[in-house]
Amino acid sequence: MFVSSLKVFKFRNLADQTIELDSGAVYINGLNGNGKTNLVEALYLLSGSRSFRTNSTGELLKWGEREASVFGTVVSKNGSEELGLIFTPGERTAYSNGKALDSVTDLIGRLRVIAFSPADLSLVKGSPSGRRKFLDRHMVDLSPGFIKLLMAYQRALASKSAVLKQSGIDYSHIKPWNELLAEYCGKIVDNRLNFIKSLGERAAEFHNQYATTDGELVITLESDFIQGEQILSQNDILDKFENAAPREMMTRTPVLGAQRDDLAITLGGVDARAFASQGQTRSVVLSLKLGVIDLLEGLTGESPVILLDDVDSELDKGRSERLFTALLSKPRQVIVTGTEAPSDYLLASGNLCTRTVSQGKVVP
Repeated sequence: MFVSSLKVFKFRNLADQTIELDSGAVYINGLNGNGKTNLVEALYLLSGSRSFRTNSTGELLKWGEREASVFGTVVSKNGSEELGLIFTPGERTAYSNGKALDSVTDLIGRLRVIAFSPADLSLVKGSPSGRRKFLDRHMVDLSPGFIKLLMAYQRALASKSAVLKQSGIDYSHIKPWNELLAEYCGKIVDNRLNFIKSLGERAAEFHNQYATTDGELVITLESDFIQGEQILSQNDILDKFENAAPREMMTRTPVLGAQRDDLAITLGGVDARAFASQGQTRSVVLSLKLGVIDLLEGLTGESPVILLDDVDSELDKGRSERLFTALLSKPRQVIVTGTEAPSDYLLASGNLCTRTVSQGKVVP
């Protein structure tokens, strides 16, 4: 899978232009502030995901403009398809081959993207919500229909939250929502457990290549609905919701649910979220991302598009070289940004496509 061309219009600081891209390694060079990350962000958005930089569509528009757009031609085993997004403040409209789609989520599965950026270092040390987003995003890559379950759960949770904020309620007011949430929670936790099992095996193998002395990498799911290694039944999950109801009605907020799950990460039996060094954190993040790529390729039969935004600035030479060796070992579109000339191991990949970004304009 690769993006053969990208068209941007009034998008951030990028000039209105069409950018042709090769199917292999692409290096995008330019000084900071000239638009390298904006180009990577545009590609990422076409996968149907939110930006990895902002939740506000207004920030995607060039200053003073009311509309922006990103369109890209995606080539996969299913053929060629032009995907597009038009942004206005507070709204996104998705397109496929010129036809408006019902929802932006309909883009999911048409372009699979794995992005590496300096912000990814927060995956280990950051909040549980970031780790849940990592899990759910890549579970959706594997099974696009999973997004509907997540959205249904969020709607039910929002409705229950609204009821809890009302005065004079009793359990009968939230019971219907608890019954729905118990059903959704069981399915979400089951999906997360299966994904983590498959990902964990692959990530541990890659980690052995990056940090042989750091101890075994193990990832597990922390959830209120797991006992031992088994998911609770729907009835047992509902019992937990009923037991939590007095506290929820007192605090007027949900205290239980899949929105509280976390990804536990250990190195040699020690909690990496609390005790990993910066170098160990980098190795864990790289191992998790490479594990996702390997998992996607094994189950879908084709490589995702891989985006690396200024990753060299965050990695020492050894980790950087091992990362690029792993990524370039198979035919993949790997798009890399940087402020310096391409590294020797990128040049050694052969047929490296290079582009320069200057004041928002991308040129050969």
